[in-house]
Amino acid sequence: MTQPAGQQPQGSFGAPYDPPPGAPGHGYRPPPYASHPGPYGPSAQGSYGPPSQPSGGTGPAGPGSGGRFRGRTGAIVGAVLALVLVAGGGVWFALSGDDDGGKPAAGPAPTAGQGDGKSDGESDAELAARLDGLREPGEAKVRWVQSLGVDLPARAMGVYGPWRAGDIVAKAFYRTVSGYSMADGAVRWSLRLPQDICGAPTQPTTDGRIVVVTEGEKTDTGADCSVMQMIDLRTGKTGWTKSMPNNPDTQRRPAMAANGATVTFARPGQVHTYRAEDGQELFAAQPRDCQSYSFVSGPRMVALANCAEGHEVQEFDPASGKLKWRYAVEQGWSVEQVYSVSPLVVAMGKGDAWRLVALRDDGTYRSAIDLGTRDVDLGFAGYEVRCGGYLVVSRNRDDCEGVAADDDTFYISTKRKHVEFDVDNRIVAFDLDTGRQKWAADAPLGRRMEPMRLDGGKLLVHVAATTSRGGEIATLAPTGGEPRTLLTHPAATAAVEAGMTAAEVDYEDGRSLLTLPLVGTAEDDEAEMSTKTMLAFGE
Repeated sequence: MTQPAGQQPQGSFGAPYDPPPGAPGHGYRPPPYASHPGPYGPSAQGSYGPPSQPSGGTGPAGPGSGGRFRGRTGAIVGAVLALVLVAGGGVWFALSGDDDGGKPAAGPAPTAGQGDGKSDGESDAELAARLDGLREPGEAKVRWVQSLGVDLPARAMGVYGPWRAGDIVAKAFYRTVSGYSMADGAVRWSLRLPQDICGAPTQPTTDGRIVVVTEGEKTDTGADCSVMQMIDLRTGKTGWTKSMPNNPDTQRRPAMAANGATVTFARPGQVHTYRAEDGQELFAAQPRDCQSYSFVSGPRMVALANCAEGHEVQEFDPASGKLKWRYAVEQGWSVEQVYSVSPLVVAMGKGDAWRLVALRDDGTYRSAIDLGTRDVDLGFAGYEVRCGGYLVVSRNRDDCEGVAADDDTFYISTKRKHVEFDVDNRIVAFDLDTGRQKWAADAPLGRRMEPMRLDGGKLLVHVAATTSRGGEIATLAPTGGEPRTLLTHPAATAAVEAGMTAAEVDYEDGRSLLTLPLVGTAEDDEAEMSTKTMLAFGE
């Protein structure tokens, strides 16, 4: 399949340019693009912001780098939550409800809940100790358990993070941002914000900061997601705040990204990049015929844009805002997610068709991987990726799980077959230079297996828990084969672990951490407060 080379630009934030003679893409102008069909067409405001893909079972980390733990979860209870399966396995959650807020203040942390529902009055620490006492030889230590511990309004809540900064792991949901000790789960700090949190980068800055966005002043049409608050994840101390101008003519929720020591607030027609340390604005987008609707966290400032002639992938210099290159997407296709930043692999859709495009560092075409259609559910014909960019929870396009990439290979898992005594699913490896399949590795019988990330030249994978068997962290060799177990979660915690449907899973230094990415209303306050939101294993 022939693809055009990415153009080499002039200007900033996607301003029109003509590459100089001799530069890749000189003289090339992409052909006119048809309007994008299916669910990824323009919004009422005329801007593109395709919903994220993939859903699926419990599983781990996706591509990219940085201090954010990766994976996804959420068994949602209550009619307040509408679950919509999007083409490509994607999900978004439509939330409802409202609440009043107060002034920012340090508040009580979401600490111990009410146990696991089996022992009245049992704290999280007591539950962890009890479960650890039941583990068999060879099983990992149950380090700590964290329950929700708070009574939420009558609606589901998306969880932002988790983010890692030193020995702190932090997360945010509703109106609270909290930091926990990685060693024992103790709450190190907790901040209460005046309004609902409605945006945050997928990864923190390299200096351990995060900028969350909360709702601003409420109007007759709702509250705009417009107030930024910087937080030092290492200490829990707040820094600068900024309120963006209310813009009723565009998407309310921004896509947030962190690149090095900068953070970007992006929505169509409104893009601003700040120095995270002090909030100094470095540059902003100018009106043009190309609107960047999402930026991607990580070592490269990659953006997705809706332009006059179709979708583009772009890269900018995070220090100056200068456009480094732009890649025009093939006619009729829309850019939906970034599965890996380095190497750069983006997911595209055209109706039910699902394709990955790999780009070189200069933005030129490298290869395409055809993933078929996104409604295939027979055998191993379909693939599955889980993205946390729930449309009304986050507009970020860099938070997908169940995919990974190294310099030469892209890894993805097939859809599961839901079998008990047969191969449930497989991990498939593709050559990034040719787009062809290299190998496929079977999951253990009756178990779901997903790629997490590369570790020491091997692919780190997560084998999901069942109701009677704990999950596992394992590796696959560069040539595939059978997974080699690194860490086995106890059978005693299997029910708790399996109940954390689609949990975020991370593994580092012999320890694993599962985090619930979405919490919902339960049948009563006690059950809601005892919902397990974090679970840690390892010596």
